[in-house]
Amino acid sequence: MQKKPRIAILGDFPIGNISATYLPRSSFYPSWLYMLHKAFSNSDDFDLHWLIVDKNCKKADIVSVENQTFHILPGTGLTIGLYTAYLYNRWQVAQCVKKIKPNLFHAWGTERFYGLCAKDFKGKSILSVQGLLKAYMQRGTVSKFERRHSIYEPSVLKKVNYITTESPWARDRVLEIEPNANIALCDYAVEPIFFSVTRNLSDEPSCLISCSNAPIKNIDLAISAFSSPELSHIKLYLAGVSAERYANLHSNIIPLGRLNREELVFHLSHCWCLIHPSLADTGPTSVKEARVAGVPVVLTTECGAKQYVEHGKSGYIIEPKDKQALIDAVLAVTGSQQTSLDMGSFDVERCRKALSRDNMFATFAALYHNVLQS
Repeated sequence: MQKKPRIAILGDFPIGNISATYLPRSSFYPSWLYMLHKAFSNSDDFDLHWLIVDKNCKKADIVSVENQTFHILPGTGLTIGLYTAYLYNRWQVAQCVKKIKPNLFHAWGTERFYGLCAKDFKGKSILSVQGLLKAYMQRGTVSKFERRHSIYEPSVLKKVNYITTESPWARDRVLEIEPNANIALCDYAVEPIFFSVTRNLSDEPSCLISCSNAPIKNIDLAISAFSSPELSHIKLYLAGVSAERYANLHSNIIPLGRLNREELVFHLSHCWCLIHPSLADTGPTSVKEARVAGVPVVLTTECGAKQYVEHGKSGYIIEPKDKQALIDAVLAVTGSQQTSLDMGSFDVERCRKALSRDNMFATFAALYHNVLQS
């Protein structure tokens, strides 16, 4: 009997969401990794081994769930890791890889040490881009940690065999850093809860932003726009942003703090549109969630997910620093409830198909087979 190809997948997987031994995450976790796990849960094509490095883990552990094996490994914090080239974490991964002997190594993200582990691997490797620090630094402000860590990005993109990006925008940014990269466009699925949203618009116009308060997200532009008299009649809800982050906000701007998935769905169902004014983003998940939920989106030309928004039909695509364009787009989408409903439903089935778990499985299964046979 022929052995199944063994694949090692390294990333920030929310192990607590599938194992009672670990603390589950209610918000701000890479949902696409959980969706990749679910996509392959009924497949018998591959022997999948997930590698999870956790600074709170004192002793290596193994968990088996839905035909997949999860290796939880001890590691250091990111600050210590950065100043030691992540040697301890990379050593832990290397020891685990030595034991499981994968035919293919798949790392998720360059923002931590995962890409470095793919670079270390002496075999076929895939790196899935989650963010691109070099591109972000060119367009906005990033943290001191991210600036220091960005030095690893070019060598990682050069060394791995294949790279996946979730958008043409991200693909083009990778090619600016490494023109010879082998790139496959593989978008990451949205959780099922967003496919079953029933829109029940608030009585008065309202908009939602769902992201972190990192400067690159450009929330200040939205706050400035909604502080203007032109948008004073429209509420702006800030999911992921606490009230302590901003002082003296206008009464129509309401920070919500961190939300779990059910709370986010509630606000998404009531809002008239979602806004994502980012200065740079490889593929904002909140935009994808909104589009499969049938919510129109206003986003910028520097956002990867703009392939799911048709300008003037399912939302608006504006320049990232154009305050008046943002105001005009919001006024257009919120002109009436029917306008919002019509724009939200435009092309929604294509978005749902592209961002489904089935499509993610088909895309990555084909990629794995192609790389293994190459």
